[in-house]
Amino acid sequence: MCFAGELPEHFVLIPDKAIIVLRGGTEQIICEAEGVSVTKLRWTKVLSSGEQSVPDSMVTNALDNANNFVRATLRITNAQPQDGGEYKCTLTAYSRTARKQIRIRVDGKFVSTHHN
Repeated sequence: MCFAGELPEHFVLIPDKAIIVLRGGTEQIICEAEGVSVTKLRWTKVLSSGEQSVPDSMVTNALDNANNFVRATLRITNAQPQDGGEYKCTLTAYSRTARKQIRIRVDGKFVSTHHN
């Protein structure tokens, strides 16, 4: 049980390790937290110049107020090399934050339809 001002104990990424997505493929990463009613989750992409917000079209949010459960699912469709990199899910509750990061690699291999 969390008390006012505390961050939720349940804060996870699924999967919780680096992933490889085939070029043109689809993958999703789930960021979820449970236990504090004011929890907010936000996905960003980590760049050398800082962080960039992930477009809303790539994120699906689910909220269950009865159980103080929140989930933000990052979905990459038609993966391209520029989709690869480090992504961060930031949890905010009671003006405190916690973060989880995951690395996504897009495998550039693709099947050619041309024959020699």
